[in-house]
Amino acid sequence: MSATNTKTTKSDVFFVPNAMDAEFDNFWKTVSCFAANNFPFEERCEFVKKAVDCNSSTNVIPYMRLLACDLKCINQFQEMIFIALFVAFCFQILVILIYTINVYYSPALKAVSRFLHMNEHLAGVTLMAFGNTSADLFANLASVERHVPVFANNLSSALFVITISGGLICYISPFKMNSYETVRDILFLLLATLLMDYFASNHFTLSYDELKFLIVLLVYISYIIINVADVYLLQKTIASTRAKMQKLLDEKETPEIALKLQELERKLEYYSQDTRVEILEKSSSISITRIRYTTMRMIRNPRVSVNRRYTRTMMLDYTQSKNQGIFRDFFLALRPIKCQAWKQAELLNRVLLLIRAPAVVICTLYIPLVDYELEKHGWNKLLNAINVVVNPALSISIFFFYA
Repeated sequence: MSATNTKTTKSDVFFVPNAMDAEFDNFWKTVSCFAANNFPFEERCEFVKKAVDCNSSTNVIPYMRLLACDLKCINQFQEMIFIALFVAFCFQILVILIYTINVYYSPALKAVSRFLHMNEHLAGVTLMAFGNTSADLFANLASVERHVPVFANNLSSALFVITISGGLICYISPFKMNSYETVRDILFLLLATLLMDYFASNHFTLSYDELKFLIVLLVYISYIIINVADVYLLQKTIASTRAKMQKLLDEKETPEIALKLQELERKLEYYSQDTRVEILEKSSSISITRIRYTTMRMIRNPRVSVNRRYTRTMMLDYTQSKNQGIFRDFFLALRPIKCQAWKQAELLNRVLLLIRAPAVVICTLYIPLVDYELEKHGWNKLLNAINVVVNPALSISIFFFYA
């Protein structure tokens, strides 16, 4: 009887889980995907399938799963070959991105800015800012719970854009900046950076998180309001200056009135520089005329504004049918490489033309083109009809596929 009771008591014994047991239970949720490199090649696939980080850290293409499971690398040589192919694929994506921005995004941004009567600064803080940072916004929101230095990454990215990208633009294509608007933008940038640094370095209760977000958001909203008010006041000043000039022109011409007209014309020319986005012709010859120490700066010849009415109607012929040459224009638009560009390109440029050829065809079929600098503003009747069908259908399909 006692032996039976003892046996029953031993079978009912249970262990209280400790911190180490909890760590083993959450191992696959917390382990880094880079730990797969410490496993033999034949065991990496099982590790990658179980590790949560290997499946959630990549947004679109699961590179670790491709290497370990789909491609089944058995040695380091194969792994290096496939990594080199991935790098080449990333370079191809970069080429597609550059081509899309240069051919489609920038002309469309200029057209929208002109339509909304924006100047360059207002278009930069609204359209350009939303377009450039929307991808980073979603990436940062996805990285909030992963203990990633989001704030430091954004500061580094902003520093790179301001110093490296801005410096290259000033060196390659020198231009005169508006001192008032530049100082205003820099002050708002410093204010937002100092506020974010203060909120990140000081610990507050959870109830103040919404307040911190509202304060930073109000800084950006006030920045946009100031830009809009600046454009409005600038347009009112231009209208007032023109009214004064017209009033002086109606009076009898005297030396004093001539001096006043010259002064008003000078002010009007200065104000008109930042009124609206100016669309300039792309073609301009480069002449290296200034040498400073051991470097040479490229000085471009003065560029003229695009005559939008002329580029829109230059191919218009009322004697021909509206569908005249519709198929010829369609197939010419689908050309991945233009003959003139191929003849004028050097060896390296020809290699880049061949690399971006698939991107040209894909973007032509997918993205409608709006460019005031081209003939008919980029209008292609048959191609745009295809864009209207392909663009939403493909976009919705890709969205639901990844959702």
